[in-house]
Amino acid sequence: MHENFSQELRRLLVIGLVVVLFGTLSGVWSLPIFIGLGGYIVWHLRQLYIMEEWLHGIVRDESHLGSIWSYIVAHMKKARSRARQRKKRLSRLLHRFYDTLEAMPDAAIVLQADLRVQWFNSAAHELLGIPLSARKHNRRVSRLVRNDDFRCWIQEGDFSQPLEMTSPASPARALQIRIVGFGEDQHLLLAHDITELKRVEAVRRDFIADVSHELRTPLTVVAGYLEMLAEEPELPEDIHEALIASRRQAERMQSIVADLLMLSRLELEEDEPQVGESVKVPRLLEGLVEDARRLSDEDGHLIQLHADEKLGLMGSESELGSAFGNLIFNAVQHTPWGTPIDIYWGRRGNGARLVVADQGPGIAPEHLQRLTERFYRVDKSRSRESGGTGLGLSIVRHVLKRHEATIEIESTPGEGSRFVCLFPAGRVVKLSV
Repeated sequence: MHENFSQELRRLLVIGLVVVLFGTLSGVWSLPIFIGLGGYIVWHLRQLYIMEEWLHGIVRDESHLGSIWSYIVAHMKKARSRARQRKKRLSRLLHRFYDTLEAMPDAAIVLQADLRVQWFNSAAHELLGIPLSARKHNRRVSRLVRNDDFRCWIQEGDFSQPLEMTSPASPARALQIRIVGFGEDQHLLLAHDITELKRVEAVRRDFIADVSHELRTPLTVVAGYLEMLAEEPELPEDIHEALIASRRQAERMQSIVADLLMLSRLELEEDEPQVGESVKVPRLLEGLVEDARRLSDEDGHLIQLHADEKLGLMGSESELGSAFGNLIFNAVQHTPWGTPIDIYWGRRGNGARLVVADQGPGIAPEHLQRLTERFYRVDKSRSRESGGTGLGLSIVRHVLKRHEATIEIESTPGEGSRFVCLFPAGRVVKLSV
């Protein structure tokens, strides 16, 4: 038992003995009990009064307090001292955090749970046009950043994907906005200047489009001459084989150029949803399956189509045919002889789904995230042998984006792959059979 508490018990015991003594001598017990307990309570009330004044800073000398109360005050002093030290440490950490954000070239805004601005760095003023005086007003960030796309993004509340927008402070600048959570119900908004990246992408895209346009005519002429020469009956066998091989490579180059031109067009228009017309998807798939069966005559693939005859899409038939054809022909080209290939077209909830499933060699997990990148090929040597350009799945991704759809790729090495195209309900139309 602590010494101060023992002392308080002894004080109470002395009072009790005095009360017993007076009660025994006088024969009256109520009066000494009332005086003893009343005095004890009054004394403690005075101690409480002194302690309250000490807590409010009115009295700085706590020496008038009794032992138990002085013990409590001593512990409160230690707790207050620890709290002050902790507050200083947190304040230093907070200032270091703000200094770090201030040194960043990216705009950084600390947001409360209701997306009100708690603090922002100078770059936020430069990139997002937020007035420096806004640090004092605790306003919602949607009222400070003057951009309609930004306001809609904030209202939707889905920050899983970044937002790309023009800078309110400088329309020539392009920004990428992210919001991440931290702490307890707080958010950090980061705005990164991607103007140079956009410029480089535009230069690359224009270069590829220009080169493809320039190559298309010469390749057509070369392929025509090679085809004409290969049909000459008097040519030696070795020269004839060389011409056939050259024509095959010229045709492959033509295919690459055609894919590059289409990809460039899709990249330029990918932010514009394709409205188009009603597409009879079952009939489109039947034609593609027939082409795939002719392509696999030598390999004997077992291609099966399972389609909902009443289900169509709103969009571009040529673009959808290119995307679906790439998926089906890829399955034919990259699976061994006799492998089953199943194509499913039907509803998924209120939307629609196309599935191209094979039982081929499958794809390792490390490749799945990059399959839709242009020129990316899992097995480069095998893709060259089968005529692959590495552009097919990139075209598929851009076509689907233009049709507000997404692609999911599932694959297990040694078991096969599934390419799933998911279309929203707004794209689905009912066909009359």
